[in-house]
Amino acid sequence: MYKKSTGVLLLALAPVIAGAGETVELSTIMVTTPTKTEKSIDGVTASIDVITATDIKKTGASTLSDVFNKMPSFTLQYGRFPHPSSVSKAGISIRGAGANGTLILMDGKRLAAETENPYEMDRIPTAMIERIEVVKGPMSTLYGSDAIGGVINVITRTADKPVTTIDVQYGQNSHGDAKEKTVNLTTMGKKDQFSYKFYGSIVNTNPFTIDENYTQQAVHPMTHASVPDPINSQSGTLGVTYRDDAEVQNFGIGLGYELSNRTRVGLDVNYFDEDREGEYIGLHAKPRPDLPFQKVLVQGTPVHSEDDNKRTDISFDIEHTTESETLLKARVYHSDYEKRNVTNALGFSPAPENTKFSADVTIDGIEVSSSIFVNEMNLVTVGAEYRDETRNSSAINPDPSSSEFVEQNTYYSSFYVQDEIEINSTLNAVVGARYDAISSTDSETSFNAGIIKNLDNGINLRANYSQGFRAPDVAELYVVSPFFRDAMRFGSEVIYGPKTTAYELQPETSESFELAVSKRMKQFFGEVAIYHNEIDDKIALVAKNSGTPTKYYTSENIDDVKINGMDISTTYQANDKFDIGFNATLLDTENKATGKKLTFTPDVSTAIIANYQFSPELSSSLIIRHVGKQYTDDKNTDSVSSYTTSDVSLAYQINDQFEIYGGINNIGDASIDEALGATVGRYYYTGIRSVF
Repeated sequence: MYKKSTGVLLLALAPVIAGAGETVELSTIMVTTPTKTEKSIDGVTASIDVITATDIKKTGASTLSDVFNKMPSFTLQYGRFPHPSSVSKAGISIRGAGANGTLILMDGKRLAAETENPYEMDRIPTAMIERIEVVKGPMSTLYGSDAIGGVINVITRTADKPVTTIDVQYGQNSHGDAKEKTVNLTTMGKKDQFSYKFYGSIVNTNPFTIDENYTQQAVHPMTHASVPDPINSQSGTLGVTYRDDAEVQNFGIGLGYELSNRTRVGLDVNYFDEDREGEYIGLHAKPRPDLPFQKVLVQGTPVHSEDDNKRTDISFDIEHTTESETLLKARVYHSDYEKRNVTNALGFSPAPENTKFSADVTIDGIEVSSSIFVNEMNLVTVGAEYRDETRNSSAINPDPSSSEFVEQNTYYSSFYVQDEIEINSTLNAVVGARYDAISSTDSETSFNAGIIKNLDNGINLRANYSQGFRAPDVAELYVVSPFFRDAMRFGSEVIYGPKTTAYELQPETSESFELAVSKRMKQFFGEVAIYHNEIDDKIALVAKNSGTPTKYYTSENIDDVKINGMDISTTYQANDKFDIGFNATLLDTENKATGKKLTFTPDVSTAIIANYQFSPELSSSLIIRHVGKQYTDDKNTDSVSSYTTSDVSLAYQINDQFEIYGGINNIGDASIDEALGATVGRYYYTGIRSVF
């Protein structure tokens, strides 16, 4: 109700607020992610959202999770990977396709990380971001596996003239918890043929905890049957960490050189170091030398988890434009991720350290492409890609008691072709196809076709058909974890304990149909898109032997999933002082095997974003977001209620070099269920930004 009434009030006040100030036009936005060529957003047949550095600055966001928590059509999903700390880690889902169906890129490159990217939203600082391009819907024809739901491409900042920015921010909730201190430095520029950029960021957060009760129970390490033990039924209360005690340091340098007016080379090096810790309710081994199996597992016991994670990314790019305007590109990149996790029991002693969730991940890739004007109508892009992903981890060791690393390699060889067709000055089309050969599973072929018609009255009509796929990841195939929810978790290929057979996991595939109409005027833009997405052989975690001591979870292909949806977006630039936007995503999802809705997928998500310039020095921003009801179990018997949050921010430009800003997130102190990651409550922040 608060969201609705406030939104109506804002829209009603728009003409009044617009009464002062000069009329301005909405600017044209250029994008690269949907076609891998630079193109006006009005000529793209796929659905795309662009979040600019200016948009981010108005929200006061310091990390990606802050950004996406304020936007509709994106859902942060918690508790998805097999470790108790997953309650404080989120992956992002687009249009209901799930967190593992979203491909996250940095300047078009994949990053070595953990499956489902549970940490990435809190690793990438906003100070280094020029814009975020989010393509909604399958994009496998250009990006291959993992893009079944969409692609998030984080594009880092560049500048044609020297500019240095220092940004310092501090925040905490109304109880003095969840403190966050952020320091960002970026400097970039260009001199003659040489360009450069450097960024450094330190984000330090104090924990936010919620008290939860626990009761300990010793179980057999293989069957999870109850075992007599003095620890049984001992209970207590633990402050469970829903926001980590963490420090994340990011550093990067980018160098570019124009060998000629047609040839450019670039080198990028990025490094981050991350320390995280928290306390959770999970499961841990307890020595029992008097028993044949030498130990028991204690369920529902407090544990302390520490992460020391590092990543280094290196890439080399070269671009050359021929005299016939053919664009040739080549990229070689390497991403190396080192994760070291130590988990200790707090509820009893002595207890062995658990290091099962440590890993080394490496991605080596090379991609070459050529964009050729075949004639006045056709811009054809052809490309090839080879990628080697190596994962070393004890979590995929068949022996759950061993911390020795086991290696799994997956090789991807791909070829793609795309034709951007200018049929006439008002009618454009895009057709593309891709073939992927994957060492761990079957090869896949993807296809897409889209068309857009520009009418004289500023109305655009577009239709798009796209296919996507996602190959099963290492965890889904090989993980052996005794620490998942209320039982064990095994990969589909694993045979251990109660799991006596292997399951041949197939890639999940999707088909998406989309129709959209948009209207652009000088000061207004609005679009309505409707879409239907079918996901076949959806990979899901399935509970086996439920209700027995031998219960376990494993990954299997389930029947088809159906997703129907609608996206609505409007922007009104009243004048140089006031603008307002409304966005909404409506979803109707169904697991066809059960007839039930998908879990952790809200049926509605809306946002109103309004900005007002009180004076040349003082500006303000208001964001109101509403997220609808969500189910937390496959049978749709448990759900979490809808919620509405409101954020406000102010910025004051002291002079040309200095700006102070601040704001309040979740003004109404709305509560969010712990299953959705909880909330720190009303949160205050302030900062100072210097540009010179």
